[in-house]
Amino acid sequence: MTTRDRRPTARTAAAALAAVAGLGLAGCSTEGPETGTDVEDVTEGEVLESSPAPENNPTAGDTFIGNYDQDFYDDRETYVGQEVTLTAEVGQVIDDDAFVIAGTAGTTVDRLLVLYDMDQVDIEEGQVVEVTGTVQQAFDLPTIEDEKQKDLEDELYADHDQQPYVEAAEVQLMPEE
Repeated sequence: MTTRDRRPTARTAAAALAAVAGLGLAGCSTEGPETGTDVEDVTEGEVLESSPAPENNPTAGDTFIGNYDQDFYDDRETYVGQEVTLTAEVGQVIDDDAFVIAGTAGTTVDRLLVLYDMDQVDIEEGQVVEVTGTVQQAFDLPTIEDEKQKDLEDELYADHDQQPYVEAAEVQLMPEE
């Protein structure tokens, strides 16, 4: 009596593979009505009090939202060209076009130049502000003067030459605690 070997042949394996691949592709169809969860279904949910938002949120998309502190300072190169929102104390008002923010209490980070048309808000040294703007690689006074079509005082900006800065789109005064 002859026994037949029951191992799968190459032809059987190929047929099984084709069937599984066909089922996988059928799940990718774009025909027919979509069912499932919409973005609105997810975003309309309640926020749990047990999961408060972090103080600094450097992973909100490609932006940084938080205090101007050591965390931001250490990673500032990664934010060049991106919009960030920083909360800090005004360390110095340079002129009507710029001010400098200092790190938050307990930090020793370098001051950061912020370019902003201060006709829009009255900023004074010591105030806490929230700055939203784009981080720039290096301050270059002649380039900025060309862009703004303004002659700025060279001496006032000398300490910031070739240093990172923020081109602010919005500055808000924060309430005093």
